[in-house]
Amino acid sequence: MNSRRTVILIVAVVVGAIATFGIWNYIKNVEGAVYENAEPENVWMIRRPIPKGMTVEEAVLRDLIFEAEIPADFRPPTAVVDPQTELAGLVAVNELAANSVLVTGFFVAPNVISTGITDRLEEKGMVTVSFSVDQVKGAAYLIEPGDRVNILSVKPLESAALPESEDETSAAEPTDTVDTDVTYDYLSRYVYQAAEVLAIDKSLTPDLGETPADSAAAAGNGGMITLAVPPDAVQLVLAVGAENLYLSLVPSSYEPVPLPPLDYAETLLPGEDGRRLTPYGPDSGEEDIEQAS
Repeated sequence: MNSRRTVILIVAVVVGAIATFGIWNYIKNVEGAVYENAEPENVWMIRRPIPKGMTVEEAVLRDLIFEAEIPADFRPPTAVVDPQTELAGLVAVNELAANSVLVTGFFVAPNVISTGITDRLEEKGMVTVSFSVDQVKGAAYLIEPGDRVNILSVKPLESAALPESEDETSAAEPTDTVDTDVTYDYLSRYVYQAAEVLAIDKSLTPDLGETPADSAAAAGNGGMITLAVPPDAVQLVLAVGAENLYLSLVPSSYEPVPLPPLDYAETLLPGEDGRRLTPYGPDSGEEDIEQAS
């Protein structure tokens, strides 16, 4: 009985060894296929983590970066060729992780690390405009510093006064020719598109190399919004009235296009109009709706 168990154990070990060899051989073949036609190129890589603010000269002195070869297809376009020349006098923008390819964006001028809000505005030639929004007008407080928003002005439509008639008798008589059932109750228009959110309350846009958590920017901030805009935009936003502003979050890939005012004379809402029906068009299927959401 013992000899039978021994045979079974030996067979299991042999089968396991063959399977392991097969997997190893498969991986090597895959790697060979990947690198077969790839010309190697020299890059600089990070050997051990580089602390934020360390100069490239000190990183070289401490042997924290080294030269290596990788396939040309995997070489980043901004990979550093000569760190002591290209990055001379610069400092690490953030803690740089080991085994990363060294690229130019990893190091910046020392003054950028300590850049304050006025310096950021000066770099872009912008000023600030601030206003408060509630959860409804502020995208449920999901807006974070660094986001882009469309700004709309939303005001109640004033009741249209009927022209006074010279004939007081006829004016007093009831008539069914006047349609008082309006389609829209609010005047809604785009003020600006893709405006940059500089801060929410006192949480600033993350600086170079920072994440929202690093700069204390997080969802759940209050409704005080600060935008970075040109000086003339401040005047226009304030003229519209901060109490009338509504913010709509847009993705970073959003491209502004002219959006004309609504036709307030129309009598059909989109869901009643065969040319529109859904926010995504009349021919939109469930797949398109899922993508939009």
